[in-house]
Amino acid sequence: MKADDFSEIFLWNQDVDRLVRVQRLESLSIHPKEVLKAYEVRLEEIRAGLNADFSEAMAACERADESRLYRQQTVLEKQTETAN
Repeated sequence: MKADDFSEIFLWNQDVDRLVRVQRLESLSIHPKEVLKAYEVRLEEIRAGLNADFSEAMAACERADESRLYRQQTVLEKQTETAN
C-alpha cells in the first residue's frame, strides 16, 4: 500500500535524524569532531539517495495508476454515453 511505503520512508528519515543527533554528542565521543562530521555527511548522502530513489519509484507508480485510471474513466464514459 502507498501509505505503508510513505510510512516506511518517514521512519527511515526519522531514524537518520536520530543518528545525526547522536553523533553530535561530541563530548561523549571518542572520535574527533571532523570524523563525526564526515559520518554525518555520509549519512545525509545515503538519505538523499534513498529518498531520490523512493521518489522516482513512487512517481512511476503514480503515472501507471494515472494511466490505468484514465483508461477506466474513458471506458465508463463510453458506457454511459451508449446507455443514454
